[in-house]
Amino acid sequence: MDNEPRPQVDRATSPSTPQDTPRRAPPHGPPGAAPEGNGDPLLVQVQRPLLPDARAIAAYLDRIDGSRWYSNRGPLLWALEERLYTHFGVDQHATVLLASGSAALEAAILAHAGAGGIDRPLALMPSYTFVATALSAMRCGYTPYFLDVDPDTWMLDPEAVAAHPMLDRAGVVLPVAAYGRCPDMEAWAAVQDRIGVKIVVDAAAAFEQFERNPGMIHLEVPAVLSLHATKTFSTAEGGAVLWRSFKGQERVGRISNFGMSDARRCETDGFNGKLSEYHAAVGLAFMDHWADRRAMLDGVAASYASAAAAAGPLPGRLRLSPDVSGAYVLLECDTPDLADRACAALAAEGIGSRRWYGRGLHHEPIHAGHGCDPMPVTDRLGAIHVGLPAAVDLNDAQISRVVGALSGLT
Repeated sequence: MDNEPRPQVDRATSPSTPQDTPRRAPPHGPPGAAPEGNGDPLLVQVQRPLLPDARAIAAYLDRIDGSRWYSNRGPLLWALEERLYTHFGVDQHATVLLASGSAALEAAILAHAGAGGIDRPLALMPSYTFVATALSAMRCGYTPYFLDVDPDTWMLDPEAVAAHPMLDRAGVVLPVAAYGRCPDMEAWAAVQDRIGVKIVVDAAAAFEQFERNPGMIHLEVPAVLSLHATKTFSTAEGGAVLWRSFKGQERVGRISNFGMSDARRCETDGFNGKLSEYHAAVGLAFMDHWADRRAMLDGVAASYASAAAAAGPLPGRLRLSPDVSGAYVLLECDTPDLADRACAALAAEGIGSRRWYGRGLHHEPIHAGHGCDPMPVTDRLGAIHVGLPAAVDLNDAQISRVVGALSGLT
């Protein structure tokens, strides 16, 4: 659910803006982002999405024009859900599309655990995640409580959660598939059964993991995907709930439709979380060429691995697909100082970098009053993980330039 900053529109000479209004500075990423300049756009931006072009989606737009059905779970949305459940090899109810990854996470929380309450107000979650995880829980009435992660998986340890002293105040547990790594769905289902607290897995970037092993789509524990433009499979903006529970997915559908059933009765809490036909058109066009996209993702990972093998010593190891989602190329530095030096070396060459999860959510101002465990692992991971350019159309020369900027930093 990571949003890549986009250039700001220059409003200084806009007719609707007074001439003396100061220009709004373009957004900057966290420390380590490349400075402004005229560099290669595929390298200046850490993620530069490439979605189906106008020609690829034209036939689907014609179908929208013909049906005059633009939202409210129209025929293109149904067609895309069919493509996805067929792709995964699961029952048709097991994939439900929503307007965003956050909408999908909120709907899954409400459908599975319900809203937060006085007796169980806490949502246990990792601090090492994108801010959307905690914000979604808060919008469902929960107060985040942050746990540290396992140093090897970068995710919550199911057994540590099962023994956590705050469980008696928790209404939901939100494990996160960090950087699209593979979540242990069976382990989480077993823990849920033992502790009696509902679990919803934020698997925002893990589309490829479920594609490789559709058996991970579980009956007892829902998983949520982001289909944002920066993800490997995208509807430009969107999300999905993967869940084999027919009744659970019925609740997801009602919650994301203002709490209304097909009879137009408002039966439960809800909101407008429906994916539009235009976004479904993008997803259908994306699926038409998914094999080509997978080849591009694999090619970028292979090129980075080859460039790293040919380079001099690097300040750490590269984490590439399939270990992480193809949406990411991560440099896991040996020390925080090397990570800072790596970001500086990249910036000096006009190459972007990013600390995707920052220093952890427990450092974000909005969470200053929220409880958390000691965070030695999260603090270290936040200091040593550096996101490198990961556009799907990077070529070997561009990737060699990135790796070359890091070579010799030890």
